Amino acid sequence: ALVDPNHDFSSFLAPGGKRYEEWRHGDSPYSFRKGESDDLARSRRYHIKKAMQFAWAAYEQYAFGMDEIKPETMAGANGWGGFGTTLVDSLDTLWLMGMKEEFQRARDWVRDSLNNNRNRMVSFFETTIRSLGGLLAAYDWSGDEVFLEKAHDLGNRLFKAVDTNPLGIPYGQVNLATGAVHNIPWTGDNSITAEFGTIQIEFRMLARLTGNKQFKEKTENIFKIMKE
Repeated sequence: ALVDPNHDFSSFLAPGGKRYEEWRHGDSPYSFRKGESDDLARSRRYHIKKAMQFAWAAYEQYAFGMDEIKPETMAGANGWGGFGTTLVDSLDTLWLMGMKEEFQRARDWVRDSLNNNRNRMVSFFETTIRSLGGLLAAYDWSGDEVFLEKAHDLGNRLFKAVDTNPLGIPYGQVNLATGAVHNIPWTGDNSITAEFGTIQIEFRMLARLTGNKQFKEKTENIFKIMKE
């Protein structure tokens, strides 16, 4: 059934458990008319945007510019490097949902307050997919050079994790101010395949936008190393 714009979700309880049990054998008790899934998605879109507006308003009020907000205490926290991880990672969502006023305020924070020169170790993988990816996506949608400038700066700092290892495999952590690198302690000084094997898309795009081919070539060379 379509979701009414005034539907009350306050008492919603997710089914959970064996919710999708009927799909195990390839059958389904449900029947669908042509185009119904599109109509259903559109009816849900309103509520998804309302949820984003609610969450973003709380973040903007209580933790704007911080890495994250703690929902129970409404306190901000900087556990991912202290450079607005939630804000940067949400830029493309704000744009796609048409939340342009919120996007502009976040854009101004990036221009005026985002500082990648952080003298602390950060996750190479998480910072690449969230912060670098967020800046590149925001630039791709908006065309605002502010995002590309910040992305280029961050990419250069992150790339130390790739460029300083003679084996060609990125280190798991990098200090964005000093360029110091090492692997994550709990891995036993090993690199994680799921991390260094999935950062190519951001560095390919950064290479295309900046003209620095090394971003693309050295991260793609990881695949050759793995194959060997």
